Amino acid sequence: MDTRTLLLGDWTPVIRDGIDVLRLVILGGAATYAVAGDWGAAALLAFFGAITVVARLLNLPRPYDLSLTVAMALQGFGEVLGLYDEWVRFDDLVHFTLPMLTAPVVYIALARAEVVPDPRDETHLPHYVGIAVVTAALGISLGALWEVYEWRSDAWLGTDLSIDNDDTNGDLVRDSLGSLVGAALLVVWARFGWGSVRRIPGVNTHEDVDA
Repeated sequence: MDTRTLLLGDWTPVIRDGIDVLRLVILGGAATYAVAGDWGAAALLAFFGAITVVARLLNLPRPYDLSLTVAMALQGFGEVLGLYDEWVRFDDLVHFTLPMLTAPVVYIALARAEVVPDPRDETHLPHYVGIAVVTAALGISLGALWEVYEWRSDAWLGTDLSIDNDDTNGDLVRDSLGSLVGAALLVVWARFGWGSVRRIPGVNTHEDVDA
């Protein structure tokens, strides 16, 4: 296996690259917790693992497939390993990186559904601004919805996810900053004319538009 294939993938039709390996780590973690009888942790990891499997079926571009898979691994293992409690800054890290990594993926999914312009399309300055605004808004909205979930989960399920207003506002600030960075990266992606699907194996200049 040459260096390019090792890094970019297309190893085999089943295990294409290191992203698939990470997917299997998440799903393997779910299976391990299930065998140990910790069904809550198993269900959580299975849920996040399933999201990464859907991303694989959607044939996302490699960087965004990796982004989503890393985000799901951070969220899933952070919860089941208690990293939010053991490392005080882990929550800050996740609230910045999760929207940064996932907001562009949501935009690309919408582009695949022809709801918004595809990054591959011919784009001018107003379109770049639109891509940035929509992507940032998606990330910030997802962060806000998560805070609503934390608030209602504490009230209805007896969890202890939301500490106080300062914690909530701080999380929203980090969500917003991460979303802005993710939006900027997607604009760079669009500027170079890269599209919304994984490139054909072994070819860098064309895309599989039938994914």
